[in-house]
Amino acid sequence: MEYNQKITATQLKRKAELYLRQSTMKQVLENSESTIRQYALKERLIQLGWQPEDIVVIDCDLGQSGSGSSERDGFKKLVADVSNNEVGAIACLETSRLARNSQDWSRLMEICSITQTVLVDADGIYDLNDFNDRLLLGLKGTMSEAELHFIRARMVEGALSKAKRGELRQFLPVGYVYDEAGRVIKDPNLEVQAAVKMFFEVFRMCGSATGIALHYKQNGYKIPRDPSRGFSCKEIIWSRLSPTRALDILHNPVYAGVYAYGQSQSIRTLDGTKTRKKPVEEWHVYAPDHHEGYIDEEAFRLNQHKLLMNTTSTSLTPPTREGGALLQGICLCGICGRKMSVGYHKRNNERNVPDYICDELIRHHSEPICQHVHGVPVDKAISDLVLERLTPIAISKAIQVEEEVKQREASSGNYFVLQVERARYEVNLARKRYMSVDPSNRLVAHELESIWNQKIAALAKSEEELRIHETAKQKIPADIKISELMAIPKNITEIWNSSSVSLKDKKRIIRSIIEDVTITKTDQTIRLGVRFKTGTTTVIECQNQPMAYTAWTTSGKVVEIIRRESFSHTNEEIADILKNEGCLSGKGLPISANMVSYIMRGYSIPSFQDHLKAKGFMTASEKAAQLNISVSALHRRKCAGTLDCGYVKTSGCGSYMFES
Repeated sequence: MEYNQKITATQLKRKAELYLRQSTMKQVLENSESTIRQYALKERLIQLGWQPEDIVVIDCDLGQSGSGSSERDGFKKLVADVSNNEVGAIACLETSRLARNSQDWSRLMEICSITQTVLVDADGIYDLNDFNDRLLLGLKGTMSEAELHFIRARMVEGALSKAKRGELRQFLPVGYVYDEAGRVIKDPNLEVQAAVKMFFEVFRMCGSATGIALHYKQNGYKIPRDPSRGFSCKEIIWSRLSPTRALDILHNPVYAGVYAYGQSQSIRTLDGTKTRKKPVEEWHVYAPDHHEGYIDEEAFRLNQHKLLMNTTSTSLTPPTREGGALLQGICLCGICGRKMSVGYHKRNNERNVPDYICDELIRHHSEPICQHVHGVPVDKAISDLVLERLTPIAISKAIQVEEEVKQREASSGNYFVLQVERARYEVNLARKRYMSVDPSNRLVAHELESIWNQKIAALAKSEEELRIHETAKQKIPADIKISELMAIPKNITEIWNSSSVSLKDKKRIIRSIIEDVTITKTDQTIRLGVRFKTGTTTVIECQNQPMAYTAWTTSGKVVEIIRRESFSHTNEEIADILKNEGCLSGKGLPISANMVSYIMRGYSIPSFQDHLKAKGFMTASEKAAQLNISVSALHRRKCAGTLDCGYVKTSGCGSYMFES
């Protein structure tokens, strides 16, 4: 047994732990000698006095980097055992096996110092309470961390140097593969190429990632996926398109023929390492025209701008957002210059009538709003302006629209044709495999026959989808007559005002022409300052929408009848007169006696009682007080005919007024 004064009997009574680690699984498989040397340290611990059953080998961190401890379960167990004062010695081949960062290394040394645990490596034995040993281990830990930094720096610089030449191989998106010379080329599979081209065409039509996913789902389209990430084109998987997958494709500059490196950055936080996407100007490498792209750089930049405008965190609201306000996100307050928000209300039988509201002050500073503008006249004025601007260019764009429709239909039709061709190829391949198998090998033959049947069913499904698509495809005329072209401006107005154009499409059209609209409300009119995409401006005015109550105002004819008949008729009698005249209230309802009273108060019209009182008539209570009798006695005299004065009925409920 080897004797060492740094190892005491107390430490020998506790267990010894042998910690093994290698950075990658490739090192574990290829550098087997290092693993053998680490396991051999167990004999060293036995020579120092520990029994074989008291030695614990921790080798679950083989293939884990020593730069951190979050992913190393073995290191966590080691620290926990040392903290519980269960370990007398820690053995490792060298200090870099335990940790390659100062934080984990210093924490382990501090715990070992408190629990009087010694450290054993190939060079010697270290007591953490001894200053010289502690200083030496501190230097070793620093050198281990620096060594990792140097290794990583050399690898990063080498990769960056190769990336600047455009030769560093990276994972490629679907639609691209590496050829034998390591160059990036389009996938030779024409079906994959057609699917990628159709994806960007659909985005140009839909304008959002969610819209693409919905379009693919409604039409039964699928998107290819390359499991090898460009390193092999032998296997392609077809799956449903999700909005997240669509965003990944749209944000990838490879499709624009750009070789990019350093698009993201790893940042250490309290919650762990996180990845941050960097802006284009901070990328390490941006090499355009590196390979053939599916779109050009300008289209890629326009796609990024469109995606940015689709987010609610930007200054503009995307036109694909819900709501019927045509100027949603592009209207500005003419008083304070702030962006106006959109609200909705109900009016009569209409639902979701838009309003443009400048509520920035009330939301953030509890101050009154600047403006509250009814959106119906504003939207109509802008629609008329847009149609006026669209009319001169409608004829020149008609043929382009026709050709684009044909191109879209051809693209979608080509998708189903290629699906049928691929299915036929797979059926023929499955048939050849089945025919070439030994018939006596029943298990293999049965499995190949089952695969053949599955491919036949898939072919039938693809052919059915192609047939349905051909049946549903709209037929476009081969040519357009001049008379039809001349009628296009009128047709634009009809189509715009019909329900065939969705609100989202209208908002997209407005966004393509108008940059923003400044709204200023006056008493009677609304002034709209329109700034077009070309930089030109114009000012138009529209009538302010009247308040809702103005539509309920009682007509002047009704007021005049009430004013005339109030001299000699009660409210009930006036209501009957209005009914016979066919007069209705502002809301179109029959006028009752209570409504007559309400109108009289609103227009300060004296009632029948007021006219009688002006002539000297008295109420029942006043007459009873004059005769020094009760009101009931007065009514008994009236009914008995013994009352010596005249009286008039003033209401349908039996009220009377008496002569004085």
